Amino acid sequence: MRLSLLIKNGTLLLSEGARRGNILVKGGKIAAVTATEPNAESFIDADGMVVMPGMIDPHVHFRQPGMEGEDWLSGSMAALAGGVTTVLDMPNTKPPATSVLRLSEKIELINAQTSSGPCVNYGLHLGATRENANEIFGAGLGYPPSREERLAASLKVFMGSSTGDLLIDDDLTLKELLGITRLVSVHAEDEDIIRGCAGSGDHLSRRPKEAALSAIRKLLAWGAPGRVYICHITSGEEADLASPFYREATPHHLFLNDGLMKTMGSFAKVNPPLRSEQDRASLWAALAGGKVDCIGSDHAPHTAASKRMGVEASPSGVPGVETALPLMFNAFLKWGWPLQRLAALTSRNAARIFGIYGKGELAAGFDADIAIIDPREERKVRAERLHYKCGWTPYEGMAIVGWPRHTLVLGEVAYVDGSFSKAKGRSVVYEV
Repeated sequence: MRLSLLIKNGTLLLSEGARRGNILVKGGKIAAVTATEPNAESFIDADGMVVMPGMIDPHVHFRQPGMEGEDWLSGSMAALAGGVTTVLDMPNTKPPATSVLRLSEKIELINAQTSSGPCVNYGLHLGATRENANEIFGAGLGYPPSREERLAASLKVFMGSSTGDLLIDDDLTLKELLGITRLVSVHAEDEDIIRGCAGSGDHLSRRPKEAALSAIRKLLAWGAPGRVYICHITSGEEADLASPFYREATPHHLFLNDGLMKTMGSFAKVNPPLRSEQDRASLWAALAGGKVDCIGSDHAPHTAASKRMGVEASPSGVPGVETALPLMFNAFLKWGWPLQRLAALTSRNAARIFGIYGKGELAAGFDADIAIIDPREERKVRAERLHYKCGWTPYEGMAIVGWPRHTLVLGEVAYVDGSFSKAKGRSVVYEV
């Protein structure tokens, strides 16, 4: 049985604002948020530290089954060390998660791979293909949401080709999918434009910003507001255009620009590509103006060997789940932005958008998924200190403040000062 735990003297990031206080944890849930110090069987003194909801990362690729660069144990350790307590995993694996059977098999694999160590809370996105569209339309995969229980965080649609074989470039199928599902997460790049730029000289010009803008225009013509989540927008222009939809930004599009291709080559290759410094600045302006709803890492941990194959042959993507929250915390602290707004961007909004029950808040009755961060400790990002199986990071050498001291999952300390327990998260429960 879980012991009661008191987190005391911390600065709590609550939905109504930040204030000093204490959190009592019992049975894996927050029992009370209080100014007093109730009795508990153990305690964490969070004096001088920031206590916030653990990050819900709505966009990770933990690469299993069938792919290299990460597994669920290494991915869970990286997440927890970065203050991430829940991840939503994308479907483009081998085989892809495109059916109830594949989702069930992935859950069995997660349990097997984390049997010897910690496991982050998790949800799974379902991949859309032309082949499974009929099953989706027939409600065989839990859609439309009139069924008693939801099976996936969202239906993931790739409008533009990326890692894996999932692609919906047929406008009629896309329109039908948008009309029937509760929530569609979209990789919004227009495949027709990508193919039309195939003969261009480099990766950046083959996937221009116009491909993203064109895809969003199609979604505006067909998609219902509140049912479309745009993954990894790369500029303020996209954020403005996609205003009826939910909008996600990644740390790599916020902190890196296309100049990195000159120094890192294929290690900086992502889809959609890193944009110009002007676009990067405009994305920050959009975030400051309330035009970004979520931060998703788009953690895509390809091995260094695969990245060394060159820009043409190497896969797209960078690792990021362990550094996402520290990078964002550091930026908010540096610019004096309200940290409770960071809690919304990294946890509260994702819980609301994806309908994740009992998560995203420091409030009585919510799951005790908590990150405790020391805002006084500055540390440089070093690949050898991170927990990725792929062994590298695009943020190497950056000095940032915002590293978690403690990460709790369902009331148990899963990570503390570089060490892990065997605390187990579980599959999330969705609100109907």
